[in-house]
Amino acid sequence: MSKAVVYTGADPTEFNEHGEPVGEWEGDADVTDATVAAGVTGIKDRAFLGCKGLTNLSFLKGSAITTVGEWAFSQSSVTSLQGMEGVMEGGMGAFYCCKDLRTIEGLGCEEMGVACFYECALLQSMKGWPASMTVIPFGTFQSCTGMTAVDCDLSHVTSIEVSPAGYHAFAGCTSLLPPSLSKARADPAAVLAFLKRKSKDERMLARYAIYASIRRARDQEEEPRTLESPTAFAFALAKLPPDMNRLILEFKLGVVVQR
Repeated sequence: MSKAVVYTGADPTEFNEHGEPVGEWEGDADVTDATVAAGVTGIKDRAFLGCKGLTNLSFLKGSAITTVGEWAFSQSSVTSLQGMEGVMEGGMGAFYCCKDLRTIEGLGCEEMGVACFYECALLQSMKGWPASMTVIPFGTFQSCTGMTAVDCDLSHVTSIEVSPAGYHAFAGCTSLLPPSLSKARADPAAVLAFLKRKSKDERMLARYAIYASIRRARDQEEEPRTLESPTAFAFALAKLPPDMNRLILEFKLGVVVQR
């Protein structure tokens, strides 16, 4: 049974056996679509926790939502997050165990709680990490086993946090990190250095591939080229088989990049 609901941001009137407030639609497996009432600027703690039928959060795009509370969408079935540029704060575990979440674009957070995307196993790439956040909290992407790409600039990130048990922000990301860096108690500085290098290489190859596709439509003899010029490398890439960029990336990083 499907159900469309309106989130009003009302204060909780019920509490569970642990004394925790029960979210407005917490545990309602029939909720499939949600809209936000006018004037609501934040999603409160546990608002849609366990709403296993909820797949679409289109209301975030262009909305006035600036905060997403702790465990707000945990264990729901959201598949993508878009329009998060206006969200300045994401609470602890806000999207924890969203096992159908595949893409995140345009994070605008200035603050993020720990384990925000913990165990989002189908999440494939990390996109748009906000420049204002220089520290990635522990557990943020822990056990995101499907993540293969870091499609954002991490040059401003100064550190990734480690939990008391020794798990860093990307622990268990076995498709993103080599075994020595994905395990518990791995050196967080080495993990960050690897991710920064990976991020830079991926963005560089993407720029060259785009540039090459543009240049192919032009007269290649009009512009003088040297062996060191980006243009020359772009032309070289343009002549390679489509899958070769992935192979170059694997060679540079020393890891297997899944298609």
